[in-house]
Amino acid sequence: MSNALPRCTVDANVILRYLLRDDRKLAEKARAMWQAVEEGRLVAVCDPVTLAEVVFVLSSVYGLANGEIADLLMSLLLSKQVVMSDKERYLHALRLFAHSVKHFGDACACARALDECEGRLYSFDRALSAVQGVDRREELGS
Repeated sequence: MSNALPRCTVDANVILRYLLRDDRKLAEKARAMWQAVEEGRLVAVCDPVTLAEVVFVLSSVYGLANGEIADLLMSLLLSKQVVMSDKERYLHALRLFAHSVKHFGDACACARALDECEGRLYSFDRALSAVQGVDRREELGS
């Protein structure tokens, strides 16, 4: 008999209903799931694509500011009971998104460049040159 906690993959709509509480019935169901996670009775598995979907919806549909989105999501992701591949990288991306990078996809690219490529990033987005530690390049050899 295994002592391992049950695991479930969490979808974007569960995260959104929990954070937004815009549908009473669904928000209550989402709260119960997250409460089980917080109490150590369940492990929530979050795919990075799901995280990106949540960021997109919170930004484009609900108009939340980058910093507010990052704060909300980091409060969930920092739980030891939430598992995500490359979790530390996505936490790094959320911090960049909150403070210096306008788009989450760009923040993810910057976080990867900083974590794995000594900051080197090939991009035509000149605004990314302002990200501390990022060495944005547009051509090979530059």
